[in-house]
Amino acid sequence: MKKAFTMIELIFVIVILGILAAVALPKFLGVAGQAHEANLKAFVGTLNRSVGPTLWSKTINGYNNDGNISQLGNDEIGSITAFKKYTDVPKEIADLNLTKCDDPNRYKIVAYADKNKAGGNYFIACKDGNANQSPKFVLYKQTLPATQLTSANLGDSNTTDVEDTNPTDTYSGGETGELLK
Repeated sequence: MKKAFTMIELIFVIVILGILAAVALPKFLGVAGQAHEANLKAFVGTLNRSVGPTLWSKTINGYNNDGNISQLGNDEIGSITAFKKYTDVPKEIADLNLTKCDDPNRYKIVAYADKNKAGGNYFIACKDGNANQSPKFVLYKQTLPATQLTSANLGDSNTTDVEDTNPTDTYSGGETGELLK
C-alpha cells in the first residue's frame, strides 16, 4: 500500500503558505527603501562627525581662519569625484557640491539623491562653519511636490526649523519635506 498525502492535506499546506506569504510580503517590500534611507543617514552622520570637522580644520589652519569650507574650491569638494578622497559616497547620491555650503547662518542644499536609487526624494543641506564651529549637515526627505528638488531655498526659518522638534518644514517655493536628522 502506497503512503501519500491526501488532497485535503495538500490544500491545507497551500492555504497556510499563502497566509504566511500575505503576512511576510508587505514587511519585505519596505526593507529596500529603509536600507537606502539608513545609508543616507549614515552618510550625513559621517559628514557631521568626521568629514565636516576635517574640512573645517583645513580652512582654520590654511586659509582665512574663518572656517568657511566653500573656500576649499571645486578641486577639493566641488564634485563626487573630488570628494571621494575624504569618504565613500553612497550610490544613492546623484550630485554633491560642498562649495554651495557658504552661509554660516542658513542651511543650503549641497547634495541630492537619485530618486530611482534612493526610492524617494532626499537631499542634504549644509550650514557652513565659522571660526568656532564646524559645518553641520542634515538630511531631508522631500514630501511635496512629487518632482524632485535639486536646489531650493529652505526658507527664512530654516535654522530654527532644523533645531526644532517639528520634523516637517515648508520651503520658500511651497515645497514640503521631512527632516531626518
